[in-house]
Amino acid sequence: MAGDIHAERAAALPDRTALLALEEVAHELGRTHPTGLTTAYQAQEVLTALFAQAGAGSPPLPPDDPAAAARRVLAALVREEGARNLVEEVLADPPEDDQMGGDDLVTDLTVLAGVIAFLRLHVTFRFKHDDGRNTVEFGLEKKPLNDGTLAALVRTVLSLMNREP
Repeated sequence: MAGDIHAERAAALPDRTALLALEEVAHELGRTHPTGLTTAYQAQEVLTALFAQAGAGSPPLPPDDPAAAARRVLAALVREEGARNLVEEVLADPPEDDQMGGDDLVTDLTVLAGVIAFLRLHVTFRFKHDDGRNTVEFGLEKKPLNDGTLAALVRTVLSLMNREP
């Protein structure tokens, strides 16, 4: 299966290349599947709300190993219909640009952006800030969102971030 070949390719990427590839993929997916989020804080709030609504405690931030998490997110995205072509294209010619900063904050944010891009392929969400309160609403395009769907997404996020579900 082509997705498996590309998942293997993602798994073999050097640390820096994996992070750069995920940065590029997350950026492009954000353009085609907008999240409406403008800050890392808002992205963290989305994950916090997802975990809270699923009764799963706190989200796993930051990832245990950002480069390994980037590889897992890329491998997961290449299996997604809405991202497959883009990820295959990036993996076929991984970025070599060394412009991305190398500090932990930047690598953690890259993984966070990738996880949010993955999440957006599965659910719609709306982040709102009213009267000093943040709220996040989740939904599905054509069917109602249920606890099983939320729990499955939480398990996936945990596995992408290298935490036990």
